[in-house]
Amino acid sequence: MKIFISHSSKNANYGNALVNLLTGIGISGDQIIFTSNDAYGIPIGQNIFDWLKNQIIEKPYVLYLLSPEYYKSVACLNEMGAAWVIENKHTMIFTPNFKLDSYEFQNGAIDPREIGFYINNNDKLIAFIDSLRADYNVTNNQVLINQKIREFLDSIKDFHITTTKEIKTESLKKSVIADAKTVIKKETLKTEKSNIQPKKYVGKSRFFNDLMNGKLKDEEVILTHYIIDTAKFRLFTGWQEEEEIKNIKVWEDVNGINNTLSTKYESALRRFEMKKLATVSAVTSGGNPKELQISEELQDELLDLPEIIVEKINEIIENNPKVESEQSEVDLW
Repeated sequence: MKIFISHSSKNANYGNALVNLLTGIGISGDQIIFTSNDAYGIPIGQNIFDWLKNQIIEKPYVLYLLSPEYYKSVACLNEMGAAWVIENKHTMIFTPNFKLDSYEFQNGAIDPREIGFYINNNDKLIAFIDSLRADYNVTNNQVLINQKIREFLDSIKDFHITTTKEIKTESLKKSVIADAKTVIKKETLKTEKSNIQPKKYVGKSRFFNDLMNGKLKDEEVILTHYIIDTAKFRLFTGWQEEEEIKNIKVWEDVNGINNTLSTKYESALRRFEMKKLATVSAVTSGGNPKELQISEELQDELLDLPEIIVEKINEIIENNPKVESEQSEVDLW
């Protein structure tokens, strides 16, 4: 069973340090998948999407290196959703600046009630390494392990400071040119819309062909966006439906989207079922559905959407903004 480090490329420094720790305590480099390092990443000539998909299908032990940057990356969230569905086992490791009460973490694919640990916690690192013994050849030399942990903690102690400085600098640059970009973008879009011929979707998916031809209800499109944005390929139904709707309301508030999905969630879900895009994945003791799983075919498509599909989804989302008169009924916890 290989170890797959799911991470944001912006946290490659933490990932490299983690790889050095794992190899330092005896785990073979051949058992580690870390795409930000050529020695542990994608072989030359391989398609990145197909290669990652095959690695995930082999049911690895996934180390989710969670950070604010991770949850801002659509690629990371898609990777999380795919790995979560078919993984063997996983552990959550948090960067020092990660907030456990963040909306994205509390409502993502991974159960936030599971125990993870901050990457700079010495005691938790010792426990984590000890847990690896069940599946991997970890050295019994405790002196060596303690030495490698000290080296690891020393190597990452300044990462958070560097990241914070980079974020502040980047934010300052963005604020200086934001107004000018907005004006230019509006004028450019007007010109492009008048001159460019409409793009056509040439894929085989009936669902996305219907999307491009305007045959889908808005709630179906918004549900698709919700699935992509939260990396949730399993959705509550039946007696658990209200819990999902509660999550959707929070998501709508955070993203400035109106209540079309939260008020028509049941209808959207039924449409997904009728189109065989979702099937029952869990039932109550009485045999009633309580959870639906998005079909594997649609999951694969959502992990690698063509730009034209993304643009169409975003267009429909923009046409469903939250209005001032809508009052949030969400109990934020």
